[in-house]
Amino acid sequence: MLTRRSFTALAGAAGASLMVPSLTFAQNKAVVRLGNAAGIIDPQLTFMTVGQNPKVGYYAKEGVEMDIINMSGAGQTLQAVASGNAETSAVSPVAFLNAFAKNPRLDVTFPYCWLREPHWAVAVKPDSPVKSLSELKGKKIGIRNQGDTGYFGARAMLQELKIDPDSDVEWVSIGEGGPAGDAIYRGRVDAMAFWDAAFARIEVAGFPLRYLPNTEGMKKLFGNSYGVQKSTLANNRDTMVRFFRAMAKSTVFAYANLENSILLHWEIYPESKPKGRSEQDAMKEALFILKARADKWMPQPWQADQRFGAQSLEQWQAQVAFAGLQNEVKDVSGVSTTALLDEINAFDKAEVVAAAKALKM
Repeated sequence: MLTRRSFTALAGAAGASLMVPSLTFAQNKAVVRLGNAAGIIDPQLTFMTVGQNPKVGYYAKEGVEMDIINMSGAGQTLQAVASGNAETSAVSPVAFLNAFAKNPRLDVTFPYCWLREPHWAVAVKPDSPVKSLSELKGKKIGIRNQGDTGYFGARAMLQELKIDPDSDVEWVSIGEGGPAGDAIYRGRVDAMAFWDAAFARIEVAGFPLRYLPNTEGMKKLFGNSYGVQKSTLANNRDTMVRFFRAMAKSTVFAYANLENSILLHWEIYPESKPKGRSEQDAMKEALFILKARADKWMPQPWQADQRFGAQSLEQWQAQVAFAGLQNEVKDVSGVSTTALLDEINAFDKAEVVAAAKALKM
């Protein structure tokens, strides 16, 4: 049985020691602790959780087990990996680079990019007079918190537009879902900076939004990658290959059959299914959220490297420029690695798609 621990316990452990623990084992399977920046194991994580279901069993077949640890943003997930309190976590590249600029010896590398396109954006009410990001100077922008991907992405886009994110706008924490929607509809903020699935939850809560066009710099970027402590990767290379291969298989499966994958997710995490709603309404909501994200899981036709998990040095250099850190970050050649990708992609994708389409729920 998987455990889902809170970050409170993790933080206590981090304060006690920063030594790198070895992987633990359960029923002869290596347990990989994964930090979840979203803070909730909802269907937006179906791309990786579907493989946990015994009806699919990708992690078990690879001899690994995933322990998801909920956290409150990209800042905490980076801290968890760097301190050795999680084997891997999804970390916003902008969040990482801001930390890397202060500490180039940060012991983190990125072997697997799970989100091939940027997923953050800025949205306003449909009737807002604001039509572009360049009009946000002097405005209040709602965010989940200052450790969140949406915040880092919005800061970088403002910097690209020569708007100082520290003095030209005001950042306001407004929570998530309905409370966030209420904040913009009541005028507490003029705009909101979140990621796609979070925006979908706001709209599902009854607050329609209009999205401002992202900046040109976004086209050169990827969205999010999984970070691993370099020493963890060196000492447990085979385990991490098998873990990310299970994730890649899960991603292919989920994309091929979103509805069944949501059902499989709910079987593993029944607490993530909306309460007090019909099965039909719950599924409609989950599909709305996933469809805002699912295409970004997949390699895009214009991307040179079609392997799952791929990211390039050129993309990381573009991330540096996008974050406005050219003067602080001179070399990102060791930040990511593609050394594991051939092994991660060593599975029959057509076979996975066929299994996804054949499964009857």
